[in-house]
Amino acid sequence: MKKIWFIFVFTIFSLVSAQNADYKKPIDSLMNYFQENNAFSGSVLLQKNGETIYKGEFNKFPDSTDKYRIGSITKIFTSIIIFQLIEEGKLTLDTKLNQFYPAIKYADKITIGNLLNHTSGIYNYLEWEDYYISKRKNYSKEEMLKLILQGKPDFKPGDDCGYSNSNYTLLGYIIEDITKKSYADHVKIRIADKTGLKNTYCETSETEYSKRNTSYLFDGEKWSKEPETNPGFTFAAGAIVSTTEDLSKLMNELFNGKLVSRNSLIQMQKTNAKGYGYGLFKTPFYEKSGYGHSGRIDEFHSFTGYFPDEKVSISVLSNGTNMKLNEIVLGVISKYYQKRYTYPDFTTYKKETAPPTEIYHGVYKAQLAGIITLGKIQITQAGKNHLFLSMYENGNDGEKMLLERKSDNTFYARKNNAELQFLLDKKGKVTGIQMKQGKQSIKCKKIA
Repeated sequence: MKKIWFIFVFTIFSLVSAQNADYKKPIDSLMNYFQENNAFSGSVLLQKNGETIYKGEFNKFPDSTDKYRIGSITKIFTSIIIFQLIEEGKLTLDTKLNQFYPAIKYADKITIGNLLNHTSGIYNYLEWEDYYISKRKNYSKEEMLKLILQGKPDFKPGDDCGYSNSNYTLLGYIIEDITKKSYADHVKIRIADKTGLKNTYCETSETEYSKRNTSYLFDGEKWSKEPETNPGFTFAAGAIVSTTEDLSKLMNELFNGKLVSRNSLIQMQKTNAKGYGYGLFKTPFYEKSGYGHSGRIDEFHSFTGYFPDEKVSISVLSNGTNMKLNEIVLGVISKYYQKRYTYPDFTTYKKETAPPTEIYHGVYKAQLAGIITLGKIQITQAGKNHLFLSMYENGNDGEKMLLERKSDNTFYARKNNAELQFLLDKKGKVTGIQMKQGKQSIKCKKIA
């Protein structure tokens, strides 16, 4: 009987071990594929019940550490602190913004709840046309408030939902106004120290850059360092540095009642029509319900998510990628849950008789239906058979997006899944671009 029991237990153990091993090799294979094709540099972590079940380090660069800028994942931290203050009776979801910043339009109607779930309508200051050329500057609170005030509201409070970094920058200022302590101190005391996040902190100055990774931009052939955004510019909307381990621990502790009450957590998960909750986004996968947040700052891309029913968390941090991080996250989760996933094709068109990429250089004016001007874009040289696209405002170059050649005159923007077909006249001169993204098509006229 003992022998039979031993065989039974051994068989079950072997099956479980085999099942656990089933996803590790496929994830390794996938991530190596991404890294080899210059699609990813960074870290990947999966945990179940707070224990690590997969960890992969794929950082391509010599300055590598396990610390990354996490961009908008910072908003989870900000939301947690706000809900802690609500539980302490220092705020409510219905507290009006005019108690703190009455100069903002509709401040007498905008609530803390509106700020948390992006229904305030407040102008997103990261849409500022000079953002890219100004991001290295150290902005004071007064200067940031002026930036927020310069834009018109997108809609009246509560009438719609639109993602705005201004909401969380203001929440960070409100936290400091109420408590008379710095936002960075609150991140440390209320969250990092409380849950043992040893490598998480809010960056406050350029002197701290050396503690963590640098981000890199790929041009189709080589990588170059991306200029750093000053942490004062993103503040409570995006200035935190962390690791995959700390982020997964954060999500595990949050969903297990260690940071906010059950009622607060339920509120954080209440999502609107666009999937925005009160600091969390809905991140569904097949029949599974997940919650988390993604982030982007410079060429850092980040994601952390948690599936409460399975108690599974995934955190992915990158300091360089030439595709949407969401695609990489989807691939990892698909491999873990053994769902079908199609590897992206990184083949670049290299026909020798194709026109030289220099003929596409220039400034183009984008118009919808040939009538409404949407803005100007600039096409510049990247690596061989690649181009860069950037917004072009007031003669200034903007944030670059890589375009991969797919035929003689067609290029592909992998980061936003758009196709650009350059239009030529009979003499071979470039006259414009036909841009297609999903069902939308926009024509651009070359003007310089």
